[in-house]
Formats: sequence, C-alpha cells, structure tokens
Amino acid sequence: MKTLKISLFFALLSATVSRAQYAPLGAITSWADGYVVTTENDTIRGKVRVNTMVNDAPASIVVRLADDKKVTFKGEKLRLVAQDIPKFAYATGAIPREREQIVFERVPNPRKDGKTALLERLSHPGKITLYFDANGWKKNAEYTFGNFTIATNPKDLSFVVVKDQTNARIVKKGTFDDEHEALFGDCPAFVQRFPAATRRDWKRFGDLVESYNQTCVVGVALN
Repeated sequence: MKTLKISLFFALLSATVSRAQYAPLGAITSWADGYVVTTENDTIRGKVRVNTMVNDAPASIVVRLADDKKVTFKGEKLRLVAQDIPKFAYATGAIPREREQIVFERVPNPRKDGKTALLERLSHPGKITLYFDANGWKKNAEYTFGNFTIATNPKDLSFVVVKDQTNARIVKKGTFDDEHEALFGDCPAFVQRFPAATRRDWKRFGDLVESYNQTCVVGVALN
C-alpha cells in the first residue's frame, strides 16, 4: 500500500511539475540581455557578456549599458549574473522554453570549505535550491552555436544543494537516501507523502525539491 501511495505521489509530481531540474549550460560568452547584482546589492542591466570562466564560474563579466558604455566586473564582486538565453538556442529542443535565463548565484560551496562562489542555478529558487557541481558531472557530447555551447545527455553525478541560502552540501546519487532527513525532515507533511528516497529516485530529485518548496515553509505545510 505504501508503494502504491509513493507511485501515485510521483505520478502527481510528473503531472504538476515541469522541468524542475535543469541541465547545466554554462555562461554565454557573447552579448546577451541580462543583468548583474553586485555584492553591495546594486543592479546593473544591459547586454551581459562573460569574458572568462574559472572552475566553471564567471571570473570576468562585462556589461554594456544603454549608452554603449562598458563596465567590467570581477566575479568576486558580484552575487548574481543573469543572461537571457538566445532564441535560436531553443531550436534544438535541448532547452525547455520555460527556462528563460542562465543564472549564476553566489552561494556557499562545500568543495571550497564553505567559501562562496558563483554557481549555476539548476532549479527554481526556493527553500532548497540545486546548483551545478562542476566536479560531479560528466558530459557525453556537446554542440555549439557560435560561443554558446549546449551539453547533451549529461550524467548527473552530484549537485551542490543549498538550503535556507546558507546550509550547503554535496548530494550524490550514491548517498541520496542518506540525505533525505537532512533535506526534507523538517516538513512532516512532505515526509508523510514521501518517507524515504533511494537511488531510483535520483532522476526525480528536482521534482522532489520543487514539491518540497511548494509544500513547506520552515517545516509548516502551506494552506
């Protein structure tokens, strides 16, 4: 009976949650509409280009303002970089049209002893958010439109998972079942519907996170 309930729960997830977990695309190195937010919370909008990447994180970013003036930022001075995905990139079908931007956010990185880094966000923002773990992914193939590269058939081995914007951990397929309590245990309503996780649930990780974010706020079910 419990198996049936869990199966029905996943069926509902599939029907109500669309593309809750994205594949990493990387920054766009040609001009794209977007904006940056500095560590002082200033927002600068314009055409955004990422000049250099270090460890899959933007290291040098240029913003071309409306008056054609160009402003260059070091990655360490930014807490967010957002670039609109070019329309031609959707033609392959590899990118869902609901994903309008590539977003890098400054979050704690467990692989750097908790120091913050600009990581690509791979889920909708919420109490729990998934980010690209550069050390935990393998790509089978990739193809390029100019400077815009799209990876195909990524094997997702791990994510940087950030909870409450401060608590960051590496979650791997092999340890997914062990992370269930730490990630979801503060929400009884969610745990009642999905009391455990196994490796077989790994591909639904994004769906679970989306459902948790929609159901729970500080451990209380939303009405």
